[in-house]
Amino acid sequence: MIKKITVPNQILEHACPVCGDDMLLHKYVHYFKLFGKPLFPLKVIEEFYKCEVCKSSYNTYIKELIKLDDEKKQLLFEEAGKLYAKALIAAMTYMAVIDGHLDEKEQQTLHAIIGKYSNIADELIDIMDRIKNQGNKDGFVYKLLKKVHQDLSIDSVLALLSEAVKMLMADGKMDDNELKLLDKFILEAGLPKEFYSLLISKVKKL
Repeated sequence: MIKKITVPNQILEHACPVCGDDMLLHKYVHYFKLFGKPLFPLKVIEEFYKCEVCKSSYNTYIKELIKLDDEKKQLLFEEAGKLYAKALIAAMTYMAVIDGHLDEKEQQTLHAIIGKYSNIADELIDIMDRIKNQGNKDGFVYKLLKKVHQDLSIDSVLALLSEAVKMLMADGKMDDNELKLLDKFILEAGLPKEFYSLLISKVKKL
């Protein structure tokens, strides 16, 4: 069983690059389970800092990034935001077209997200069109998801995939191809297979 825990007294004050609030240290921990209950931790899967206000999360290297001068720091965090947006649109488009077509409601959802990132809207539209026409050629979507894991955090991947799944579950169900693809996304992003059930439970809370 995998659980997310907050580490007491491990806080980066006013460090969040998005809203400027405090960031708390979190861990995903693999626990030994008996009769459905976690008994004791087996290993730490990953640590990351997360803002409890805007929910942005970064790997622990953020401790080094916040020491940089303001200009360099701003550029790095802007690139991180762009990466998340690109991976989100790529994953959502690919999941939407896996059944062979992109319906009107799915297109509206994608364009609404693109509208939130007006500074890179053209790039996001190009990504959407590329995947509509070429699918996941050369593992394009998988590479973006892996980069989100490496450059941001494991929690960023889960948040991104939760948004994608929420769109697909608008009709109340996911078909077998979509479920298999979600499982593939998790593995290709470098997350343990157990995160599949964790992601599904996260989506149900949205």
